[in-house]
Amino acid sequence: MPDNRDSLQNEILSLKAALFDGITRLPCYTSRFEQLKHITQNRFMGIIFLQLSDLDRLEAVFGFQRYEEILARFSQLTQDHNNRAYDGALVVTQRGVFNDQFCVFVPYDILAQAPLEALEKIAKGIYKVLDNELLIQGIQGIALHLGYSVLHYNPFLRFERSVHRAVEEAADVAESQEEAERLLHELELRQIISRRSFQTLYHPIVNMEEMEAVGYEALTRGPMGTLYESPEALFAYAKQTKLGRELDRQCKFMAIQSARNKPKGTRLFINTLPTTLDDPEFLQGSALKHLKESGMTPEDVVWELTERHAIEDFDSFGKLMAEYTDLGYNVAIDDVGTGYSSIQTITHVRPSYLKIDRSLVMGIEENLLKQELVSSLISLGANIHATVIAEGIETVREMKSLREMGVTFGQGFLFGYPASDFPRKVSTIR
Repeated sequence: MPDNRDSLQNEILSLKAALFDGITRLPCYTSRFEQLKHITQNRFMGIIFLQLSDLDRLEAVFGFQRYEEILARFSQLTQDHNNRAYDGALVVTQRGVFNDQFCVFVPYDILAQAPLEALEKIAKGIYKVLDNELLIQGIQGIALHLGYSVLHYNPFLRFERSVHRAVEEAADVAESQEEAERLLHELELRQIISRRSFQTLYHPIVNMEEMEAVGYEALTRGPMGTLYESPEALFAYAKQTKLGRELDRQCKFMAIQSARNKPKGTRLFINTLPTTLDDPEFLQGSALKHLKESGMTPEDVVWELTERHAIEDFDSFGKLMAEYTDLGYNVAIDDVGTGYSSIQTITHVRPSYLKIDRSLVMGIEENLLKQELVSSLISLGANIHATVIAEGIETVREMKSLREMGVTFGQGFLFGYPASDFPRKVSTIR
C-alpha cells in the first residue's frame, strides 16, 4: 500500500510539472479549458498573447537565475494588475512550461460592449506595467510584443481546438510585430555602423602597489540619447538583426584608432566575441595597418574573450588563438570565477591574463569563501604564467584585501570611470 501511495504521489507531481510552470507558478492554458469555456458564456472571449523577445540572450549572458527572476516578476506583475484592475477576472496562463510566452484570456462580460476596443485597452494596460518594470530594472535589449484575437464560440467545433487556433492567431500578430521592429532596428543599426556613430571610452587597469595604469580596456558606447546608448542594448539589437559580427569589427577598429594617445608601455584590452575572431582583417588584413598608424604593435593588444559559451569546438578555437599569439597578440579570459568561465577555454587558449569577475570581488574582505576561490585563481594564474586582474573594485577595503592576498592588478570605479583620455597615474575615488 505505501508503494502505491508513493507511486500515485509521483504521478501527481509529474502531472503538475507538465501543467504548471515552476518558475512563474502559472498554469499552461491547456489545463484551463473548462474554465475558459465557462468565461465565453457560449458567446466569445478575448486572447492576449505576450512574447518577450531575446530573453535567451539574457539567460546566456547573466545566467538562468536572472532569466527566471524576470519571468517570475512578470508573472507576478501581470497577476497583480489582473487583481487590481479586473478583480481577478482575467485568466493568466503560460503557453507552455519553461518558456517566456504568456496567454491572457478575457471573459465575455468584460468585452461585451466593444470587444476589439476593450481587448486593445487591456493589452496596452498589461504592456505598460511590464514595460515600466524593464525600465525600473534597467533591462535593455528586451522587447515586449503583443498580439490578440477573439474566439467566437461555435458548438459545432471542438472547443479545445478552437482555443489552440485562437492562441496561434494572437501569436502570429505578436511575431509580425516583432519582425517589423527587427527591420526597423536593422535599418538604424546599419546607419550607426556605417557612420561609426559610437564612441570608445577607456577604463584603466591599475598596478595597485604603484597606483599606475598598466593598461586600458576599450568600452563601446552607442549614440547618446538613443535606445542603443548602452553597450548591452547596442550588441543585443545587433545580435537580433544579424549585425553583431560587423558591429564587433567596427568597434575593434575604433578602439585601435582612438587609442593613439595611449601611453607607451601600456596595453590595450579589446573585448571580442569568440565567433568573430576568424575575421581575416585581424589575422592578415588591415588591423596591423591600423595598429601601426596608432603607434602600436600586436604586443600592445590584449584580446579579451567574452561570451565564451559560444565556443563550440575548443580544439579548433585553440588553434585559431594560437595564430593570434604567434603574431604577438595577448589574450585575456574575462569573468573568471563565474559559471560561464570554462576551464576548457583556459586550457585551450593559455591566456596571458585572467580577469576575476566582480561577483567574487564584491565584499571579499568579509567573505572567507570568496577569499578561498580567489586564492585558487591566483594559484592557477601562477601555474600557467597568467597575470591575475581583479575586476569591479569599488571600495578601498576590497582593494586592500586583494592586495594582501597577492593580487597586484585591479580595475574598477574606485580608480576612475571610463573616459576618452588615458591617465597614467591614478588615485582612488573615495
